Amino acid sequence: MRTAYKVFAWLVALGVVVQAASVVWAVAGLGIWVDKDGGVLDKAAFESEETLFPEVAGFMIHGLSGMMIIPALALIFLIVSFFAKVPGGIAWAAYVLLAVVVQVALGIYGHEAAVWGLLHGINAMILFSLAVYAGLRVSSLERRPIAPAAEHEPV
Repeated sequence: MRTAYKVFAWLVALGVVVQAASVVWAVAGLGIWVDKDGGVLDKAAFESEETLFPEVAGFMIHGLSGMMIIPALALIFLIVSFFAKVPGGIAWAAYVLLAVVVQVALGIYGHEAAVWGLLHGINAMILFSLAVYAGLRVSSLERRPIAPAAEHEPV
């Protein structure tokens, strides 16, 4: 179960990397579409069913993974932590899940005020760090030498 714990910690971290990469890919594509192709981003473009530029898929990947995949991974990570017998593992999995809940809320509220979007980016780095640290903690446990059992003399 320690392996499953480590895998889910790293999957959450990988999910954050996918999140960052996909949104930057989409924003870069948007910038190219506006600058090079003369595209216009307005309310009509947002409501359009048309694919205005191919990188728009990055926004969909960001939304899908952030609202469904990463929360599911974090929840499974917490469940696995109860069986993994990692010292402090439940707490670290709970920190990861809490950071995911905050991340989702900031992402939703980021559509209302830009400051929430700013905090969304900062919290993404915190979430990534928590998940990586949780995964590394298990790796360090696996590298520790096992101390020989103490010999007991009969009383």
